[in-house]
Amino acid sequence: MHLGLCINGFNPFRLFVALYSCWPIILTVYNFPPEMCMRLKFLFLSIVILSFNSLGLNIDVCLRPLINELKQLWSSGVLIYDVSRKQNFQMKAILM
Repeated sequence: MHLGLCINGFNPFRLFVALYSCWPIILTVYNFPPEMCMRLKFLFLSIVILSFNSLGLNIDVCLRPLINELKQLWSSGVLIYDVSRKQNFQMKAILM
């Protein structure tokens, strides 16, 4: 499985003097055809980072749980059930 990572920070209340921000981290699957991979039902909200100040270089601390899960998906994979074949298989994923 090929995954894409989308990050975009914004101020949730549109107050330019507010110090806090919100950072949604979204994963999308690139194995689908182009007309499907950007549909809302195929975008996965994996983390929402709330911050009282700009994250800057400290965003890697907040992303550590996601990075650990992506490393597991790359190295050993996870056991998944395939409904069409009625059997389990080992799924691996890579972040593009």
